[in-house]
Amino acid sequence: MPGRKTDGGDRAAPRSPILTIPCLALRALRRLVDGVALLLIAYMACAILAQIVGRYFFNYSIAWSEETATFAQIWLTLLGAGIAMRHNQHVGVDVLVRRLPVWVQRLCGGAGFVMGVWFLATVVVGSLAMVAIGFIVKSPALRLPMAVPYTALPVGFGYFLLEFVLATLPRVIHPERAAAEADETETAA
Repeated sequence: MPGRKTDGGDRAAPRSPILTIPCLALRALRRLVDGVALLLIAYMACAILAQIVGRYFFNYSIAWSEETATFAQIWLTLLGAGIAMRHNQHVGVDVLVRRLPVWVQRLCGGAGFVMGVWFLATVVVGSLAMVAIGFIVKSPALRLPMAVPYTALPVGFGYFLLEFVLATLPRVIHPERAAAEADETETAA
């Protein structure tokens, strides 16, 4: 398309100077999330390996390694939901909706979009109270505030909300393009 360039991903980035900064910020955020997810996976593998070696070779259980690996898994799961949303890897059944007229597709997509945003925003706001409680409660092994794993809820669901809006809104506005892209993807696979 004229006036558009790719941003290295599968979507076209606008050349408008007004949107340049948000596009760069989104790209930086996505790289940060990807990097954190990779570090969390690597840490989990090392912590569990240390736990196995300690328990079976030295007959010593390293309590903090299991606890921190669990915290890393919580963070990874919640950040991973947003990463999966970015790559359109969440399960969705749209066979019936794709066969309906475009205006009905927009109506169904709009209703799903509003419900999804409402749910994710409710989880983000509701989890803030849990984070506040987490500053009082301590973890069993390291005595860290439980706010460390609890903060994964608003951060992870907030990132998921961002990716949900970016992935779903174009499908609501232009369902015919989304259907054509889905058909193209199915024939390529």
